[in-house]
Amino acid sequence: TTFSSSWLQQSALQDFICDHSLTAGWYQFQIFDKPASMPTQCVEVNHCGTQAPVWLSLGEGESLPGPLEVRQLMACAAWQFFPSSSKDCCMFRIPVTVRNCGDFYVYLLQPTQGCMGYCISDTLPSTSLISNKPPTPSVPVIISEVTGSAIYLKCSFDSSSNSSLGYIVAWSRLSPEGRKEELKQETTIQTSAFIELDGFNLRLGDKVYCSSSSFFLDSPDVRSSSVESEEFFAGIKLRPEVSSVVEDGRLYELVVESTVPVPCSEGSSSSTEQCTLSLQLSTSSQDEGLLGADLSLSSCVVDLSHGPCRSGVCSRALIHFTPITDFVKDGNRTTQISVKPVASHSFLWNGYSPEPVQVVVKDVPSAYCYAFTDPHIITFDGRYYENYQIGTFILYKSSLWPFEVHVRQWECGSVMHAASCVCGFMARDGGDVIAFDMCNGEMGETRPHLSVKNRDLTKSGIRITESYQGRKVTMTFSSGAFVRADVSDWGMSLTLRAPSSDWSHTEGLCGTYDGQSDNDFHSEGGAKMEHLQAFISEWRLPPGNSLFDTVPSDMSPLNPRKYCTCQVEPRILSPRAWYQQTASSDSTCSNDGNLHFLSVIPTLDVTAEYIGSVELLKENERQPLPTGHTQDGGSHIQPHKRNFPFRASRDRASTSAHQQQRRGRRQTHRYISNSQHQSLSQSDLEGFAYFFPEDHEPAVQPDSSLMWPTPSGLTKQQAQAQCQKAVANSSIALGCRRLLGETIVSRAVAMCVTDLQLKDELSWLNATLPLLENECERRLVEERKREEEHQDVLSILKCPNLCNGNGQCSDWGCVCFPGFGSYDCSVLSDQIPEITELENEGLCDVRQGDCSTIHVNGQGFKDSYELKCEFVKEKFVDGEWVLDEPQFVLATFLDVTALKCQLPLEDSRVSAGVDLETVTSRPLARWQIKVSNDGYSYSNAKILTLYDGACQICTLNTEVLCTLKEKTCNINSLCYSEGESHPSSPCLTCLPDSSRHTWSIAEKNEPPLLQSLPFSLQSFQGENFIYQLQARDPDGSSVLFMLASGPEGASLSPAGLLMWKATAEVTDIHTFQFTVSDDCNAETRASIKVTVHSCECLNGASCVTNVNLPAGSGEYVCVCLDGFKGKRCEVDIDDCKPNPCRLGRCIDLPNSFSCICPPGMTGRTCREDINECVSQPCFPGVGCNNTLGSFICGLCPQGYSGDGKNCKRKSTTSSF
Repeated sequence: TTFSSSWLQQSALQDFICDHSLTAGWYQFQIFDKPASMPTQCVEVNHCGTQAPVWLSLGEGESLPGPLEVRQLMACAAWQFFPSSSKDCCMFRIPVTVRNCGDFYVYLLQPTQGCMGYCISDTLPSTSLISNKPPTPSVPVIISEVTGSAIYLKCSFDSSSNSSLGYIVAWSRLSPEGRKEELKQETTIQTSAFIELDGFNLRLGDKVYCSSSSFFLDSPDVRSSSVESEEFFAGIKLRPEVSSVVEDGRLYELVVESTVPVPCSEGSSSSTEQCTLSLQLSTSSQDEGLLGADLSLSSCVVDLSHGPCRSGVCSRALIHFTPITDFVKDGNRTTQISVKPVASHSFLWNGYSPEPVQVVVKDVPSAYCYAFTDPHIITFDGRYYENYQIGTFILYKSSLWPFEVHVRQWECGSVMHAASCVCGFMARDGGDVIAFDMCNGEMGETRPHLSVKNRDLTKSGIRITESYQGRKVTMTFSSGAFVRADVSDWGMSLTLRAPSSDWSHTEGLCGTYDGQSDNDFHSEGGAKMEHLQAFISEWRLPPGNSLFDTVPSDMSPLNPRKYCTCQVEPRILSPRAWYQQTASSDSTCSNDGNLHFLSVIPTLDVTAEYIGSVELLKENERQPLPTGHTQDGGSHIQPHKRNFPFRASRDRASTSAHQQQRRGRRQTHRYISNSQHQSLSQSDLEGFAYFFPEDHEPAVQPDSSLMWPTPSGLTKQQAQAQCQKAVANSSIALGCRRLLGETIVSRAVAMCVTDLQLKDELSWLNATLPLLENECERRLVEERKREEEHQDVLSILKCPNLCNGNGQCSDWGCVCFPGFGSYDCSVLSDQIPEITELENEGLCDVRQGDCSTIHVNGQGFKDSYELKCEFVKEKFVDGEWVLDEPQFVLATFLDVTALKCQLPLEDSRVSAGVDLETVTSRPLARWQIKVSNDGYSYSNAKILTLYDGACQICTLNTEVLCTLKEKTCNINSLCYSEGESHPSSPCLTCLPDSSRHTWSIAEKNEPPLLQSLPFSLQSFQGENFIYQLQARDPDGSSVLFMLASGPEGASLSPAGLLMWKATAEVTDIHTFQFTVSDDCNAETRASIKVTVHSCECLNGASCVTNVNLPAGSGEYVCVCLDGFKGKRCEVDIDDCKPNPCRLGRCIDLPNSFSCICPPGMTGRTCREDINECVSQPCFPGVGCNNTLGSFICGLCPQGYSGDGKNCKRKSTTSSF
């Protein structure tokens, strides 16, 4: 018997049954005078009339005793800890001896330790069953299933017994504290059980377990051991390929998988409609606000599709992640990849956010190589040497991917000693080749020219930026490598950066980049070299073998990869973040998203001006280029210059007459970027070659005659003093000394001294300052985490020489005072141009002419490389015109009083959002135009007005006044005159009387007209009937054919091609009814008839359409089987003519013949002689000679007579 828990909680303590005073001894339990037994499974607290019921616990492998057996067992007392709900089924243990007396059990009991009571059950275990425990089920497996719109977890297991078993299945989950919480327990006779993922009791993200135990249906109180499943995670997991990466540019896999089916959209069915769950990924890097993102993804969105669950996975998607190469010494940073909460109509899924994962990005430093002035070269690993050789060299080549940099060096600056300078370089990055070159001109007179030769803009990873008004030009590549050229009139100095991924994978004059400078001198095979000149000669390229001369045959563009920065929230950079960044914006993707470019020196991105096709121009021809460049955060930045100018503060270096004479023979043609999105052929690329005489000069021997003083009398001490003043005491060296240190400054001073000794000219004093600028910027970027300590360095890099006192320093460089120009305000502007008028008084009708080019008249225009037009767009905001950001375009010089400016491409014909219906006095667009000769001092402004003459009339009085024409339509902010058709549909037209703001249906629309429609067509049985129907629309619309009815298997294409297999009975007439309609749904119905006749070819011949006659004629030709001929194959070809049987008789057969041969002949054509001698037809002993068709026997033997075939003995006569 049992007591109710609620009753017990209301009763007094003395009402409980307590066996603490029980006398030890043997007891038999009875209920209503019937044998009873102690239960063998846990009895809950407050049952059996006691607070702590005692039950018999059977351990693993234990069972009740068999008939007449006695066993020592253990009993357990259940207990509950108050006030918590935690219960323990075996809080106390009591030994019990059990004897099986056949029909009942007796128990040897002891007094309990406290107020506990022995519990009994009215069910007596069957002695035939209790001797064995039920078999333990197999380990359960949890999978997920969908039933309707609900998702269930299924716990499945197996049993090896054939007995009648029941199962107890318990579900639990892991709490946030790590404890297992029981969710549900049920009894079943099935080998599986279900629990619903309802979003309340069981949610996505839970770690779920199920356990099962079995019992005999005839003895439910005897259970097997419980078996628990492995942990089942219900939800979505992110599985990165690795949890720690280095900044090597590699792609790593990130698997996103769901263990439960994804939901379908409301009202859809997963069996008929694709169901997809879109997950929004985001990344959050350590110190991201200061240092930026450290990891990029191949996509910020992952789609999980609905599908069957296999091996515990119901949906899987794969994306990639890549460490961002940032060139900052930021240590090892942790990035968290997370999924934004799901937005779904499903209660279960809505708001679910999968658990994020973390990836550690390990910092790897990049390396820099310098080739300055002579050039003095500092390798990636810091080894210093001089290269006085001329010619073309491999400066840097990666053995990891197709990237290499070739340089050309010409003689420069010295009449007495061998001295060389870099005059140009070519860099190859996969399928792109970029050229920055002045080697085909005269030193001191030629400006470098930049061109990019690539096949596809979208696949290019090149970025080109300018600084200091074109004096620094930087090309950054997809790997993170860059080449920076510091331009002067004698040539250029180069700074190269190798990304960390090229560690131990570089070769060329810049060394090996493996941290060991002693092996920087190496051969092409990697062997270490001791002699400097041999090392330099090893990397000198023969004439015609460089990127300057030819393009590699295997130059295929690299497949672009997409890299996405997926921020959780829009990133707010540190207020101290003074770096310019070209990193992608929040949750955007690009081909260079795996790189984080930082710069301190103000830059202008001019990539779009070069990536594209090329055009052959004369050296002195100048044409405006399309703008298309972007400005990183800036205002009033210098635009792209086709040929890069340089105004050094010194005089030009001297050049020998011999040099000038040789370079004068060079070609005067050059290529410049002019139009975009046009691919280049191999011949186009090879057309960039020119004759470079230095390639054909022998190697220069080291000059041992260098000594002090120089020919001009300059002593070593004087040179050191002057270089110390110009270099070590320069604003960049003093302002950045804490970052640079003494070593690099001393190195730059030593380079300066060497330059003065070689050239004997003071104009080279400042030539090594760009080395300090680049190195200072590099170290400032690398020390970004300590940016607060280096705020004083910023103005030094942004404004060289602090604008020489002739301007103010801003975040984007020097703002020069009136009368001064150049990037450092060191140049006097002797004249500011003036605009007197614009073409057609500044009015341009976009309907009547080309408004992309504007003629400007004025005075003081100069034919300079800095001549440009500034366009500032005016926007109408809150009832007044306000100015937009300025845009800069190169101008075309005509004379001192006239030039041409090209309007920015965006407004050659757009409305700028003007609502012409409500504002009739505003034009399409207004631009302020100014002109500058030097890029810093600008003229007065004139207004250019663009309007649409189809809808507007604009006149110039004191100001431009525009009015709206009558009988016009304004649709989507565009003007259309009355009766003008929609650009892509003649069915729509402008009818202002009906609607001035929407398209109207054309009132007169004629249906299509069928052309040359025959009354009846012919076909034959088995023909693949094909006939082209023709129709035209009187209004010029396209037409669409559609088959309304016809015989089985017939089809009619939208273009009017009728096809049908003519398998009908002979002489049947078949009708094809069809319609033809135009874009305006005007329809014409028609039909044609096709008569089918039989194929009359004989003797198994086939009927084939006669292609020489019009389609639909029903005419055919017979294709005869072998042996027949004739129009219908009715003639059997006589194969016995001429007689093939020679001497025999020929019998004609179908496509064959048979021969009856004469005696002695055989074979298919009776041409084989039978050898009769084989059968030995002659008399024994007589020779046989085979002849054609017969044989001849020899003479009979002596004493015989006959023909040799038959011989008889001669008769003999005796005489006496």
